[in-house]
Amino acid sequence: MEHWRDTTIKRMHTWGFTSFGNWVDPSYYQLDRLPYFANGWIIGDFKTVSSGNDYWGAMPDVFDPVFAQRAEVTIKQIAQEVQNNPWCVGVFIDNEKSWGSEWGLEAQYGIVINAFTKQASESPVKQAFVEKLKQRHADISALNNAWNSQFKNWQALDAPYKVTQITTSMQQDFATLLYDYGEKYFSIVANLLDQHMPNHMYMGPRFAHWAMTPEVRKAAAKYVDVMSYNYYREGIDQPYWDILESLDMPSIIGEFHNGAMDSGLFNPGLIHAEDQADRGKKYQEYMYSVIDNPYFVGAHWFQYIDSPLTGRAYDGENYNVGFVNVADIPYQPLVDAAKEVNENIYTRRFKTQKQ
Repeated sequence: MEHWRDTTIKRMHTWGFTSFGNWVDPSYYQLDRLPYFANGWIIGDFKTVSSGNDYWGAMPDVFDPVFAQRAEVTIKQIAQEVQNNPWCVGVFIDNEKSWGSEWGLEAQYGIVINAFTKQASESPVKQAFVEKLKQRHADISALNNAWNSQFKNWQALDAPYKVTQITTSMQQDFATLLYDYGEKYFSIVANLLDQHMPNHMYMGPRFAHWAMTPEVRKAAAKYVDVMSYNYYREGIDQPYWDILESLDMPSIIGEFHNGAMDSGLFNPGLIHAEDQADRGKKYQEYMYSVIDNPYFVGAHWFQYIDSPLTGRAYDGENYNVGFVNVADIPYQPLVDAAKEVNENIYTRRFKTQKQ
């Protein structure tokens, strides 16, 4: 393992990479040879709420005190592993959570809609949402007019309630509630990182582009140091990314990749290349689109090593997406393409000539 780590770091230096990305093994944390990013997941027996997607699992009830307790356990563990090491640039917390999507109002406000189906006495998030509605509406009649509902009193809203239509006024309420949900999450994590890891940046939750909303992005931007997005496409050149201007935050790509079928693996991954040479070309195209965007400060490739031929244990993922294969042999066309990009990152970004 020591020899493997040494070889890997030497490759990173030779290939021109400036850091390890998310998922790097903690055994690299104290080697003091290459900057890196630490990471952690908040797991535990806190209450949950559904977004309607829940791709990797249900969303946490961030108003449940147990969530904050478990967040602290996670961040303390990361702090213990990092040991205030200055080679740690920052920390990613969680990954590709299903915050909601912009594919319709039900998808966008799924967390809020699901929260209202719960009994308030058993759901801290439902209690928090009801209290916010009391602040936004003078009385229950005002809420009924806005929602086209027939609640007899505020207590009636404590019972499970199924949203059947979303009025314009209801949408405004839902937007506020979803923002409050996001703000609660990000404030808890940011405050704990300030407490336990004050010298390291909060790199955000690695949003999946298919599972985030304007409200949650706005809440995140208030607390994170860098916005992070996992984006499996061929580049950052779509009008979709106009969102960066409104947020006006430094941003990073947490994951992207491509693969081809000529490797011997049966799956080229999420973005398909024709062959290994084309993998290098696609890598360059993606990276140049990131470098040329003034809001992005970096991009992390997923992943260093190919998936196992028979698939990884968690979900069977068997992609040719590595810089090296499972025998630790580099894919030279991809390496050469990356070296060319890395040699010119700063001159391209700042439009100057190398001295």
